[in-house]
Amino acid sequence: MTEMRAPHLRLVVSEPAPAPVRTPRIRFKPVVRLEDGAAFGVHAESEFSFEDTFHPRHLTQTELPTAGGWLGEQIERIAQLAEKTGATLRPISLLAPMAALSDPDAPMAAEAGAIRAGVLPQEFRIDFPDAAVSALDDLAWDQLDAYRRRGFRIGLDARQSWRTPMSSRARMTFEAVRFDLSRFNLLEVPMSRLEVASAEGVALIAENAWWRDAQELAAMGVSFAVAPKTDC
Repeated sequence: MTEMRAPHLRLVVSEPAPAPVRTPRIRFKPVVRLEDGAAFGVHAESEFSFEDTFHPRHLTQTELPTAGGWLGEQIERIAQLAEKTGATLRPISLLAPMAALSDPDAPMAAEAGAIRAGVLPQEFRIDFPDAAVSALDDLAWDQLDAYRRRGFRIGLDARQSWRTPMSSRARMTFEAVRFDLSRFNLLEVPMSRLEVASAEGVALIAENAWWRDAQELAAMGVSFAVAPKTDC
C-alpha cells in the first residue's frame, strides 16, 4: 500500500482589517448675542472628535493623521462646507484635539488646511480644551502663540473643566471661553473667573442656555450663547 502523506499545512492567522474610519458629519450651530439675537459667528460641530478615532497605530503609521493633521483636515472640510452651504457668518469656531497642543507641527498643519481651502486663518477660532492648556502650562502658551502668529483666533473650551486662570496672558490670548451651563455649578468655577474674563473683553459663550435667562446671564457677564433654547 502506498503511504499517503498529507500536504504541509501552515496555520495562517487572519488579522482583522482595521475598521474603516467614516468621515464625520459636520453641522453649523449659530452663536448669538443674548441681548438682541445678533449673530456672533457659527460653531462647526463635528460628529466625533480625533480622540474618538485615535488608535496607537496613529503614532507609527504615517498614512494616519496626527492630531495636527486631523485639525488641518477639519479646517479644510469646514471651510469647503461653509462655501457650499452659504454659511457666511464669521468667525467659524471648532474644537481642537487635546493633542494639538503637544504636536509641534499642528499650527503649520492647521494653516495648511486653511490654505488648501482658500480661506484666511482669521476666519477661524480654534477652541482648545482647558485640560490640555492647564496641563501643559508654559508649553501650552508657546504653542497657542504659534497658532496666533499664523492668524488663527484662539478660544478656551471650558465645558468639561475650567482650571486655566484668567491671567493677563490668558486674557490676551483667548478671544472667547465656551462653557456648559448644565455643568457649571458642578465644576465649581469661581465667579471671579467669569468677572475677570468679561471685564477684559473675553466673550463668554454659554451652551445649554435658555433665552429666558438672558438677563440673569448678563449679570454674570455672559453675553453669548450657542443655539439658545426657547420655551416653545
